[in-house]
Amino acid sequence: MGVVPIFKEFWNLRPEDILPSFILYKQAEGLADRTILDYRQRLGFFFLRFPDALDFPRERTLAFLSSYRNPSTYNIYFAYLKVFWDWVQAEGYFKGDRHPLDGLKKRKPGGRIVQLSENDIARLLAQPDKSRYTGLRDYCLICLQIDTGIRPGEALQLMPEDFSHEKKEIIVRAEIAKTRVSRVLPLSDPTVQNILKLLVVRPWKIAPIFSTETGTPFNVQSWSRRLNAYGKKCGLNITAYHLRHASALLLLRRGADAFTVQALLGHSTLQMTKHYLALTSEDIRKGHHNAGVMLSVLGQEQSKPQRIRKL
Repeated sequence: MGVVPIFKEFWNLRPEDILPSFILYKQAEGLADRTILDYRQRLGFFFLRFPDALDFPRERTLAFLSSYRNPSTYNIYFAYLKVFWDWVQAEGYFKGDRHPLDGLKKRKPGGRIVQLSENDIARLLAQPDKSRYTGLRDYCLICLQIDTGIRPGEALQLMPEDFSHEKKEIIVRAEIAKTRVSRVLPLSDPTVQNILKLLVVRPWKIAPIFSTETGTPFNVQSWSRRLNAYGKKCGLNITAYHLRHASALLLLRRGADAFTVQALLGHSTLQMTKHYLALTSEDIRKGHHNAGVMLSVLGQEQSKPQRIRKL
């Protein structure tokens, strides 16, 4: 016996009948264009794989999510599908007893936080050719991300009016912030001076600060590819988002408190910041162990592992 569709009078709806209404609803909520595009792409991919998912929402959703082993990818699709099915249910499009995601939850991320030393960053900054516009832009982007921990997607939507060299700050507007909450990011003098230089050499007045060489928006994927190429030249395997990791850790190791890092990075809660804190706590433990103060006070030697020299 086959699966019985849980749709009642709307059982014959197709994705193209319902998705435009959902997208219109999200636009009315004031979501950023980038977020709207993400909904289109991710839901579009889901329905491309399962065109009959409106007839069998739970079965097809479970089949779709079960194909992703990586927690980060799984969590991304889980989040978008949950918002969509919540809306479908609220609008009364299906009358099933169970939500398509009932009983499921996000997986615990197992991804690594990339740690870059100050020397790594210095070597990375030496790669862009600052005699060319694209090289100067890339150099400024690296400076900004390391200086503030800003998300690459937020940085690439910044406009010249968001930057104030007098106040030495950049404003991440609510409409471009991932959390939809604006924040002010203080800038160091080198970052301010380099962004000023970039704005002076650009011929465009109405274009994102970090535009392509033709003045059009620069996307995160392109930026990550360029950054990865720079990284390979100095022995690093990194993406644009890894600079955010590096910034958080360098700030904490230089004495910034967790609440300052949370505010700079735009974390909605302290939970994500705690991942970085855990790594710096490990630094402290290693430093304490290596120092061996009490052992020295008591005249005892730090125990060293035995080394086998000959068999």
